[in-house]
Amino acid sequence: MNRQDALFVYGTLMPGHLRWSMLAPHAIDHRPATVPGTLYDTGQGWPAAVFGTTLDQRHIPGWVVWFSKGTLAVLLPDLDEMEGIGPAPDPAVDPYVRIRVPVDSVTEAWAWHATRMHSTWRRIDAWLDQPER
Repeated sequence: MNRQDALFVYGTLMPGHLRWSMLAPHAIDHRPATVPGTLYDTGQGWPAAVFGTTLDQRHIPGWVVWFSKGTLAVLLPDLDEMEGIGPAPDPAVDPYVRIRVPVDSVTEAWAWHATRMHSTWRRIDAWLDQPER
């Protein structure tokens, strides 16, 4: 599959979660995956991820979702808006940026990376049964 057509999701966009219905009709495949980084409960009904290698070798569990060629390009503007990214992305203002992340060291996928941390965020191992909105 074209590596440009993959998305790594770790919160409300995962299968079985609140916003999976935004992706499910368009997905051609999906499977559990991990990416180096740290996951946080924002306390707002969704998680935040900070990607990159950590000293304690933490990984963020989630799902990699694949789409037919060109489909993800159509979906990304709406998904970016949902994530709080403006029409002209600006990491100094936007709470998240969309970046390419290595998924299980096999492929790359788009994912949303938090641009700033908040003192109220709590580090978690996975986004499981938290209330979502």
